[in-house]
Amino acid sequence: MLSEPTVPEGWRVVTWLERVPEGHLDAYVLARAAMDDAPADEGMEFPAASAESVRAMEQALAARDREMRVTVALADDGEIGAFTELRLTPGSSQAVTDDTGTVATHRRKGLARAVKLESLRRLRDDHAEVETVITTNAEENAAMRGLNAIIGFEPVVTTTLATLPVAR
Repeated sequence: MLSEPTVPEGWRVVTWLERVPEGHLDAYVLARAAMDDAPADEGMEFPAASAESVRAMEQALAARDREMRVTVALADDGEIGAFTELRLTPGSSQAVTDDTGTVATHRRKGLARAVKLESLRRLRDDHAEVETVITTNAEENAAMRGLNAIIGFEPVVTTTLATLPVAR
């Protein structure tokens, strides 16, 4: 069901468990900035990634006994062109993909598809007990919705997100 990822020349797909290696942390933080220009609901703002926020997220997940799996498209020069994060509680039959992003200059090369496929293939190989993977998308993000459909995700629910500005 999950095809072998196709990776463009000069790139390889790598998965890290629990923690982004120190030697790749800065490149990962830069790649996470791809989330800043992803289509999202009007008025939604997300905090910028930093080395500190990545490490804090890793620690929070570890404290809750959640496994973090980060799969990246890594260039020969160490640049990260795309990433996806997958999280699960060991022993659970369900996993959740969180953010997936592609650096703007590397879009339309198939990197997001490659990292998502590899992430799911590795999950299947490492955790046979997982039966379902959940992902969410902004309705505005047609590219990611299309990619998820190609991979095999099926929409099952539509949620509404409401915001209220609280001005002082």
